[in-house]
Amino acid sequence: MVQRRAWSTLKPLALQVVTLANSTAVGPNSTARGADVLHFSVETNDIRYRSDGTDPALTTGVLIKKDFDYWMLNYNGTSDLAFQRTTGSAKVSIQPYQYYESNS
Repeated sequence: MVQRRAWSTLKPLALQVVTLANSTAVGPNSTARGADVLHFSVETNDIRYRSDGTDPALTTGVLIKKDFDYWMLNYNGTSDLAFQRTTGSAKVSIQPYQYYESNS
C-alpha cells in the first residue's frame, strides 16, 4: 500500500521537468522561483547543484544521487540555483510549493 502525504500549509505550483543533456547548467523556471519550498527528484544519472550564482560543473557542486527525492526548505526564489549532470544525461522533476497565506 502506498501512503501519500501532503503538507496542509503548502500550495503546489506548476511542475517543472528539466533534462540535463549537455554542459549547460539549468535552473528552475520563473514559476518555481516564486516558491518557498522545492521538492525534486533525480532520474537516470546523478546531478550537481549550486545556489551561489556560479554554475555547477560535471565535477563541481553539491552531489545529488539519482533515484532519490529531496526537499529544499525555505527556498528564497533565487535565480542563482542551477543543476548540472555528472555524466550522460539526467532528468530532474521539480515540484515547487508556496506557503498558504493565513486569512486571520
